[in-house]
Amino acid sequence: MFKIKIRKKVETDPAQLVGSIEQATGLARENLTWLLTGILVAVVVSAAIGGMYWKRQQDNRAAAEMLQEVLPTSPVFDRPFGNPPRRPEESRKISEVCRKVLEEFPRSSVAPQAAYLLGNTLSDLKDWEGAIKAYQDFLARYGDNRSLVPLVYQRLAYAQLSLGKVEEGEKTLAAIVTIEWAPNKDQALFELGKINEILNRPEGALARYQEIMKDYPHSPFVNEASVRIKTLDARKAATSPPTPPAPSAPSAPPQK
Repeated sequence: MFKIKIRKKVETDPAQLVGSIEQATGLARENLTWLLTGILVAVVVSAAIGGMYWKRQQDNRAAAEMLQEVLPTSPVFDRPFGNPPRRPEESRKISEVCRKVLEEFPRSSVAPQAAYLLGNTLSDLKDWEGAIKAYQDFLARYGDNRSLVPLVYQRLAYAQLSLGKVEEGEKTLAAIVTIEWAPNKDQALFELGKINEILNRPEGALARYQEIMKDYPHSPFVNEASVRIKTLDARKAATSPPTPPAPSAPSAPPQK
């Protein structure tokens, strides 16, 4: 036969029950404290991020307004020497504004434009050393700016060449050719060809001009590159020693 087990009634100790309730209440209070602390931290962090974003927006607006005062007559994205020269007083005014933007708002969205424009205006004033420093500062601080970096390299090369630093200028122009997205590779190649001509390296010059003809058929430098190729070929032909005539076949001995 099966025996039916009867569970004994467990008596609950009131003191133990009160202790359990108090422990549960303490844990709830502790968890609530952590929850409130977490919410407070999240609110503070959000407020800090919002404040930083608001400050950044304000700085961007102030810097853009300062730069806009000089930009209508001074385009930033100009190809070197593609625009009429600025008047000296205009260049000095622009350089002052650019310096102010870089000093007060170095992290603003228009700071890279100000840094580039500063180098350009110093070049306009023929302050080549100042221009070189401005362009080098740009590359150190805003070297990730894809749209301006190739133009900065080109302007830097012109400043170096203006001081007679031909080797440095050549290296700077060569750096442009290695930049995959550079929009001014054709112009850099053309300038490198001219440098090779100046340094009496006609083969190097021909290689650069031929590269323009092959890879950039729609470049504005194609026509002049073609003319220079013909000129270099003509010089090469003129300086080559004349080809000696082929020796004639020996005469047959007279028949007896």
